[in-house]
Amino acid sequence: MTTEKELPAVSVVVAVYNMREHIRQCVESILNQSFPHLELILVDDAGTDGTVEILHEYEQRDGRVHLIRREANGGAQLARNDGIAVSRGKYVITVDHDDMLERDALKLAVETFRRHEGLQCVCMREVRLLPGGGIIEHREKNCFGIISGEEAYRRSIGWRGITGRMMVTRELQMRFPFDNCERVYGEDNTAQLQFLASPHVCSCEGIYYHRLLDTSLSHKVSLNNIRGNVRFIAMRRHLLELGCEEEIQRLNETAFWDSIIASCHYYHLNRNGFSASDRKEALGLIAMMREQADMKHVALPARLKPGHMKMPCLRLFMWQTALFFALRHLLKGEEDILN
Repeated sequence: MTTEKELPAVSVVVAVYNMREHIRQCVESILNQSFPHLELILVDDAGTDGTVEILHEYEQRDGRVHLIRREANGGAQLARNDGIAVSRGKYVITVDHDDMLERDALKLAVETFRRHEGLQCVCMREVRLLPGGGIIEHREKNCFGIISGEEAYRRSIGWRGITGRMMVTRELQMRFPFDNCERVYGEDNTAQLQFLASPHVCSCEGIYYHRLLDTSLSHKVSLNNIRGNVRFIAMRRHLLELGCEEEIQRLNETAFWDSIIASCHYYHLNRNGFSASDRKEALGLIAMMREQADMKHVALPARLKPGHMKMPCLRLFMWQTALFFALRHLLKGEEDILN
């Protein structure tokens, strides 16, 4: 029988799908951590490129590695939840299959937990690795000390003031499993709910390297960049279930409305690259989200801003946004999106 002392302190869960090119860097950055008391749970999401053979190799080589194979591809959120379900660590962190951790990342996060009694969530410094070899880091998003969970949620709106690369207690992770409402951005809901449920959130100096790939679902031109905004509807339901105050609901609805406007902009910029069926689906998604928006909770400046008003019908709404962004691009000397 495994005693508490023998259990790993940290469970690292990696959902993997067709990532032969970068998976070794990812796995080795975890296994080579200066903090050894970890388990690594690799979840193969029914990949087809032979990556699972590499994962099996690591399982055979290192007793801290456990491989789970899913019979059907269900997306990263479901794969992560499968890994978390069998995890045993006091703390849990998920790492994307093409990302990496700095050698002391886990050690610094765990030390931060131990310094602050009752802490449930620690954010890491996110350093972005560009396709050309450069790096980007916005330290103001990473080095905020200790703040309330509500303030962390506020800063997470649009991810402009905080990053979602974090380690959480097992209890918090089990309370809020990964949200599969949308296969690309559903994890954003999970991170924000974890912030709201945490009395405090603390940053640490541990570095999480986030690789930006041109082939990534969230970065290439596709309908996923519109579909992802459906997550705000699910988030609304979660906030109501938590009994969050109206101000928090207003922040979510305002962010949702801004995302609908951004979806219109994305459609206008990329519609010529969409197939006829994709254009139809994109317009259908925008129409659905527009109807679902709870305008009474959208901040007044957001709903009265030129180019951002709901308008009586979808046709007028789309023309309004197209005209607004075309004029904005024209003033900036950019290509007219109406062409």
